[in-house]
Amino acid sequence: MAFCAKCGTQLTAGAAACSACGSPTGIAAPAATPPAPARYIPPVNAQEAAGFLSSLFDLSFTTFVTTKLIKVLFIISIVIAAFASLGLVVSMFATSAIAGIFMLLIGAPLLFFFYVIYARVVMEVLIVIFRCSEYLAEIAKQGRRS
Repeated sequence: MAFCAKCGTQLTAGAAACSACGSPTGIAAPAATPPAPARYIPPVNAQEAAGFLSSLFDLSFTTFVTTKLIKVLFIISIVIAAFASLGLVVSMFATSAIAGIFMLLIGAPLLFFFYVIYARVVMEVLIVIFRCSEYLAEIAKQGRRS
């Protein structure tokens, strides 16, 4: 147990100052835990904030439209997969009823599922490539500043 050197009051464990008289105890306050590092978010500059049309007609290719269009492209891929699956079902029903039922229950859903997975993976790879390019450009800018 520790006591204040000035007034003699019993000190609480780890106290940096006496609770009665306020004099410093000489014991350092426990170190605060450092805050968790923030996730890196690249700053938005004028080129990145440019609109879709100005990015589309940027002849120097300094801004990318793929990152802005990727959601629309994925939705278009899903719609194409649905129409292709429907077309397969209709064509199989034109061939025979058994082939049509097989395609309706097993073939078309599997083909739709695998096509959507393939489209998603391809688009994720594209996004990774474009984000790597953006992050490398930001790292190069930071290297030039110092």
